[in-house]
Amino acid sequence: MADEIQRADPQMRRTTSIALILGVLAALGLVVVFKWRLAAWVAATPTAMIVTGLHRGAAYALLGSGLCLLLLGGYVARLATRIRQQQRWPLDGVRVVRDTPVRRGADALRIGQWLNITALVLTLIAIAAGMVSWQLFGSIR
Repeated sequence: MADEIQRADPQMRRTTSIALILGVLAALGLVVVFKWRLAAWVAATPTAMIVTGLHRGAAYALLGSGLCLLLLGGYVARLATRIRQQQRWPLDGVRVVRDTPVRRGADALRIGQWLNITALVLTLIAIAAGMVSWQLFGSIR
């Protein structure tokens, strides 16, 4: 019996590639603008206000990262549940960016188990980020 392969969707591959390239370019642009604005802000701000501002910025960044990780963990947990229901990977009806062997039964359930572990780890990291963010907000005077 030949292995079943889910063929890649060329349109999905192009869309994903374009989105990744645009995301990297946007991130690079934001880093450049942030560095430029930070340098101007540091030059015009007293040291105590710089420390407070950086603590506040780090706290907000951690809080945002934690929320993103929590959302990602929820998505991964939902994906694992759907794998358990369908006992198939990739899931029925999804488009893939590369040719992917279809796994069924125990092989698919193993992927679902790893995704559950991943969801748990992402959730724990999100909680830790929230706790550190809480501590940073508490240290701001």
